[in-house]
Amino acid sequence: MLAALLLCASSVPAASAELPRLVVLVSVDQLREGQLDRLAEHLDGGLGRFLREGHRLQGALLPYAASETGPGHVSFATGCLPVTHGVVGNEWTLRKDGSKVYCVGGPSGLVAASGPVAGSGRDASNLERATLGDLMRQRWPEARVVGVSGKDRGAIGMAGARATTALWWDRGGRGWLSSDAYGERLPSWASDASAAWPALAAGWTWTPGFGAEDAPRGTGPDARAGEGKLPGGDGTLPWTLRAPEGEADASALARMGSQVYATPLMDALTLDLALRAVEGADLGGDAVPDLLTVSLSACDAVGHMAGPLSVEATDTILRADDGLGTLFALLDARVGEGRWVACLSADHGVVDLPEHQAARGAYGRRITGADQRPLRAALRAKAEELYGSPCGVTIQFREVRLDEAAVREAGGDPAVLRRELAQVVRDQASWVEQVFTYEELIGSGAAGVLGMYQRSSRPDSAPDLELHTRPGVYVGFDTGTSHGSAHAYDRSVPLAFLGGGVAPGLRDDPASSLDVVPSLLALLGWSAEELEALELDGRDLGLPR
Repeated sequence: MLAALLLCASSVPAASAELPRLVVLVSVDQLREGQLDRLAEHLDGGLGRFLREGHRLQGALLPYAASETGPGHVSFATGCLPVTHGVVGNEWTLRKDGSKVYCVGGPSGLVAASGPVAGSGRDASNLERATLGDLMRQRWPEARVVGVSGKDRGAIGMAGARATTALWWDRGGRGWLSSDAYGERLPSWASDASAAWPALAAGWTWTPGFGAEDAPRGTGPDARAGEGKLPGGDGTLPWTLRAPEGEADASALARMGSQVYATPLMDALTLDLALRAVEGADLGGDAVPDLLTVSLSACDAVGHMAGPLSVEATDTILRADDGLGTLFALLDARVGEGRWVACLSADHGVVDLPEHQAARGAYGRRITGADQRPLRAALRAKAEELYGSPCGVTIQFREVRLDEAAVREAGGDPAVLRRELAQVVRDQASWVEQVFTYEELIGSGAAGVLGMYQRSSRPDSAPDLELHTRPGVYVGFDTGTSHGSAHAYDRSVPLAFLGGGVAPGLRDDPASSLDVVPSLLALLGWSAEELEALELDGRDLGLPR
């Protein structure tokens, strides 16, 4: 399928001098759109440029329920829904045998600055639709496509299968990693970055750029109820990344590499790598359009730990704004003002800390694994009642699964059992708003919440029951928060375009990150007929120039 889709771009003339020389896709992982408005008066860097100079689609929402990193980045980069491009989660379970599939797992080996290294393979083999970079490389084989991110699924999911290179952070301390799908060695500029990071990280202190008295609007007090803590910390800032004693060995580097990931230093290193890529790969250096994808992961790691309205999250976003400002200044100087175009979006949003919601009088509830045990027992009891067997019923987060073979062996019908179990959930779990069965999930054309789950579900991996929680419920751990539901707070993403001759403006017509690829392809010269042939789920927004 992917090869066929790429062929539709094959008989196209060479790049025009009027086209942007560089396209930049920026994803700020877990950045709800409202964060930009909350912090607007403090954003004087790259995020601020999107607000002041960009063409912004206000109120953008993902049109599907799989509000996770893998689906979010691939949807952003392909213009397609999860049900279309095949990446329906960060990880999914195959119904045929219960095996797990990682969104960017694959047969290709890992590559570090030192050369090939051991580890689970990573590549774009699970992506069934072409990314923007894949299409650009098909039209212009000499185009350079580089993806950088703190996460492998952020780098590969955005850059695609035909990228020049995709790079992500190794929490095991080896610096930047890639896949041999993109070459047998790292580019020299990436190897240099891998060599430089330990000196930058050792002893780094995270001090917020504001005090309690001048904290940006909406920022909660430090160390609120429900927040997690950085290693060795008490939940407040400043916090220092402990330097190794003496020369750093592999274990010390692994410790630092893991801790870097949970701080805004991760974004600083990612943006440093992006700067090196612009210069080292000469992105935007000729008339053939190139692509740089930048996925900033720290907002997600920090948000999971402390919530989106924490001191930590606020400071992380402000630092990302500064770093993007530096990147855009380099592009102005090196590529030329107006000769590059950038798009800002995110892979998903996030729910506030339940404790924070409760404190301000809203509904908020934390559901841990221990809280789910009574529901799991009730579900198994119903299966026992009907068929004399628990039928392999399990519950994990918002999904219920059963063993269809065990149900049939007991003389039962899996579809009937699913309906019975759905009623148990309705009767037992006050924190669940709606329950959808496998049969409903693999349907199509439904409106509302069910439609969003259908756009994220495939027959080979959909759960037996999907639990759609009440608004404000976090299903997970004892501290922190997450995303992954069909609620608006999890589907809220920024959407703005900057540069490339796109006229500034503010619109509120319905839009999502799926509209980015068709809009940019139109900007790059794809005709309406060519866009239609790609069968994208997003639409061309008709960016004004």
